[in-house]
Amino acid sequence: MSGVHLICLGELLGSQKKILFVVQELKAAGDVWLLSNYDSQEDIVYPNDPKVKIKVDDDVKQLYREIELPKDMVDIEKDLQKNGMKPATNTAKRKAAMQVQGAQSKQKQKKKREFTKRTKLTNAHMPELFK
Repeated sequence: MSGVHLICLGELLGSQKKILFVVQELKAAGDVWLLSNYDSQEDIVYPNDPKVKIKVDDDVKQLYREIELPKDMVDIEKDLQKNGMKPATNTAKRKAAMQVQGAQSKQKQKKKREFTKRTKLTNAHMPELFK
């Protein structure tokens, strides 16, 4: 990729106050691509060179669309780990925590408020009941 110039968005943000607005305008106009980078957790701004046209064959598009992903995130995370990748989330741990938290909230039900001798019961809006 010689000749391709890219800019880390984090570097731009320190240089000018309105740079994020400018980058968003350039992206909306189609002049740049704004892509996330997993390594640095920052977006990278790439120029959109109109000379370079990328054409994807219909066969490749069809193959991509036919790929079925597991419905459950736990299965996806297991597949990632099987292939030597570390998932960004831990769905099994989160589900277990939610179940524990749900069980605790069921145990902590509020007591029904009882009336004491000091509680004054009045229905001032219904005086006909007290005659």
